[in-house]
Amino acid sequence: MKKILTLLPLIVLLAGALWGCGGKDAEPTVEEKLTRVWTAKIVKEGSDIVYDKTASSNKIPGYANYKLDLTSKTSAKLTEKDGVTFTGTWSISTDNTTLTISNLTSSSGVPTGTNGTLAYKVIGTPTTAAITLETATAYIKASNTIANYQLTNP
Repeated sequence: MKKILTLLPLIVLLAGALWGCGGKDAEPTVEEKLTRVWTAKIVKEGSDIVYDKTASSNKIPGYANYKLDLTSKTSAKLTEKDGVTFTGTWSISTDNTTLTISNLTSSSGVPTGTNGTLAYKVIGTPTTAAITLETATAYIKASNTIANYQLTNP
C-alpha cells in the first residue's frame, strides 16, 4: 500500500503529461495545400528560364501577371502572362499527381489550343507556400513547349 501511495503522484503526473500531449495536427491534404492564390516565382518554357521573380529583367516579363487562384474548392481563376483571365473549375487526381483546370473561358474564349482544359503534372511535394506544376503537354502559349511553373503563395 505504501508503494502505491508513493507512486501515485508519479502516476498522476505521467498520466497528466500524456493526456496533455494529445495528437499533432493532421498534415493538410494536397487539395488543402492547393486551395490558395499562386503567383509565378520561376517559369521555364522548355529548358529555358523565361521568368524569375527575383531577376532585374526577364525574357518574358508578362509572367509577373501570372496568377492561379484556387481559393474556391471547385472554381479556378487563371490569369495568363498576357493578362487575360480565364475562369473554370479545378480538381486534383486521386493520386495527387495531376491538377486539371477545366471549362476555362474568358470574354475572348478559351486559352488557345486547349479546348478549355489545362492539365498540369504536380512535381515534387506541394506545400502551403510553394508548388511546382508542369503542363502535361506542350502549351501553345508557352512557345509550344512544356511549361514548368514554380509557384509561390504570396
